[in-house]
Amino acid sequence: MVEREVAYRMFAREFNDSRFNLHSNSTAQGVQEVYSPNFLISPTGLKVNRIFVVGVITETDRLVDQKGGDKELWRARVSDPTGAFTVYAGSYQPEASLFLANVKVPSYVMALGKVRSYEPGDGSVYVSLRLEEINYVDESVRDRWTVDTAEMTLGRLQVFDTFFSSDKGDGKPMDRILSCGIPESIAGGICLSLDYYHLDSEYYDSLKQDVKKALCSIRSSGGEEDVPDYEHIVLSLLENLDDGSGFAHQEYVRRTVSENIPEKVADSTLKSLLAKGYIYEPRAGFFRLIR
Repeated sequence: MVEREVAYRMFAREFNDSRFNLHSNSTAQGVQEVYSPNFLISPTGLKVNRIFVVGVITETDRLVDQKGGDKELWRARVSDPTGAFTVYAGSYQPEASLFLANVKVPSYVMALGKVRSYEPGDGSVYVSLRLEEINYVDESVRDRWTVDTAEMTLGRLQVFDTFFSSDKGDGKPMDRILSCGIPESIAGGICLSLDYYHLDSEYYDSLKQDVKKALCSIRSSGGEEDVPDYEHIVLSLLENLDDGSGFAHQEYVRRTVSENIPEKVADSTLKSLLAKGYIYEPRAGFFRLIR
């Protein structure tokens, strides 16, 4: 029986930036090579075969006339505060396919899947998840996942901060990494990442900023009493404005003006709610509230 790989947490930004596939070696006799897991090495050195994500499912699409073993294939996008995961489910994942066929969009969901990558031959790489499980969750689960994933990602980024700020010297990359006090258990993935991606500290700083924005996307339970909570006001307004079919930007502006909300504040609040995952934009100038 083949043991399942650990399902790691990773933000969509880092996942979509991942390009390095590491193929497992076969056994000495070449037995069951087809069952050997393949891994994706992320820019922060995370070695993943399976990923656990929580976010908002914003669209689904049934793909027809597919070549290969899948008679029916569903594709969906699950968004977190940093981007979106592309997920698939086919005839070999009947429960996940049935869920995608009937899911209410938008909704909070948790998804567990195996990493997949596609290289069309032009040098680009497209990564996705082949679903093993997907279910509805609520906002509190999404917030908890965001906090946990942020903590893990910032921990990995701290390792790179340590490496870039240290005296790198002229030794082998692995020796330099270990000399920074980085545990050997994670040094291998970091070494592979540095050797493949050749990214500098600027990239990791930008990733860190995205992680911090993800943490800021979690709705605060408090605030100053004398400062208007415009997000709360606008969300209440949108509950009445969106009857389930969405709303146009012009109608939003008209309603916020009638509520004496300054135009610049209304515009910035809409962008903030969009970034935080409370609304989404299925097409330009048209929005829907995520309930």
